[in-house]
Amino acid sequence: MTNIVVKGGLLITPKEERMADVWTLGQRIGGLGAASGLDDKALVVDASGCYVTPGLFDLQVNGGPGCNFWGELKADHVHLFSSQLLKHGVTSILPTIITGAIERTVQNRDFLKSEFGISLAGRKKNIVRMPGIHLEGPCLSPAKPGVHPVEYLQPLTVELLKQIVDSSIKLITLAPELDPSGESLAFLQKNAVNIALGHSNATLAEARSAFAKGVSLITHIFNALPGIHHRNPGAVTAALLDQAITCCLICDGLHVDPAACELVLRMKGSKNTVLVTDIAHIGTSEGGLVGSSIFLDQAVQNVVSWGISNFREAVLMASYNPAKLLGLEAEIGSLQPGAYADLVLWDRQTLAIKKVIFNGQVVEA
Repeated sequence: MTNIVVKGGLLITPKEERMADVWTLGQRIGGLGAASGLDDKALVVDASGCYVTPGLFDLQVNGGPGCNFWGELKADHVHLFSSQLLKHGVTSILPTIITGAIERTVQNRDFLKSEFGISLAGRKKNIVRMPGIHLEGPCLSPAKPGVHPVEYLQPLTVELLKQIVDSSIKLITLAPELDPSGESLAFLQKNAVNIALGHSNATLAEARSAFAKGVSLITHIFNALPGIHHRNPGAVTAALLDQAITCCLICDGLHVDPAACELVLRMKGSKNTVLVTDIAHIGTSEGGLVGSSIFLDQAVQNVVSWGISNFREAVLMASYNPAKLLGLEAEIGSLQPGAYADLVLWDRQTLAIKKVIFNGQVVEA
C-alpha cells in the first residue's frame, strides 16, 4: 500500500484548526506535521485551499438508492451504496434496521454480520465502515410510529430484546415509556447498547426518568415526537434542558426548519449535538417524510450556509461527536496518529468535497 502525504491543508481536529500536513502509514494516520520515515514513493496530495477533516460518521442510515437495510438485502446493492457514501465523505455508518417482522430484523442483522463484518475493520475492502447496527424499533409508541408499520410494533420486554440484540447492536431507538420498571433499559445497558429515545410519546417526567435510567440521546429530535407545548413540554423539552443528553438532528431543511435547528444548537451547543441524515432509499421523493434524501456532507454544508454553525463545529457534529458517543474517537472521527486514515478534503470557499481518502487509499471520483 502506498503511503500518502496530504500537504498544505487547514486541518480540523477536535481541539483546533491549524495549517499542517497529515501523512498515512498503511491504513492509519502516521502523524500530523512533517512526514518522517516515508520513502520517495509516497503519494503527495495537494490540499492547498482545502479544509482537511476526518471522514464523516452517520448514526442513522436506513439505505439509499438501490439499497434498503430493512428490506431484502443484497451484497451488490450495499457495495453500490457504499461507493456513493464514500464520495460524499461518509466513511462510517450505523446501518439502521427499522420496524418490521422480527424474523426479517434478525435475518438482516445476521446478513450484515456475515457478509461485511460489523466492526471498524470490516471484512471487505472499499466498504464503508460499519462498527455497529442501529435498531430503530420495534418498541415504539403506537401514538408516534411515523412510517414504521404499526402492525409490527412490539412491547418493550427483555424477552423480545433477547431475540434481536447481540454484540453487533450498538444503538437502539425506543419509546422508554413502554418500560416503566426500567428492566429492559437495564438489560440494554448491561449489554453495552446505547439507548436513544425516539418515536415516543413520553411526558417530561417519563423522559427524565428514562434519562436517569441510561437513555443518553434522542433520535431525530422533533420528528415523531410531540411538539413543545408550554403546559405539556414533553421529551423534546426534557432533552433540550439536560446537558447530559445528546440530540441527533436532521438538517435537510425539510424534517426540521432551520430556525428549529438553530434552537437546538443554541440550547445544546455543538458538543451535545450530532448531525444525522436518516437517509432512506425512498427518501422524500414522494413528498412525505420517509427518511431524508441527503448525505451527511450536505447536512454539514446546510448548517454553515444557514449561519447557525461554523464549519469546524459542523464537521465535529458529523464525525467526532458520533464517534465519541460510541467510544470510538481514538479510531475514527478525528485526525490523530493511530486513527484510521479516513480523510476528507473540502474546498474552503464552496465547501464542496474535492477528494476523499478512505483506509489510506484515495477514493476514485
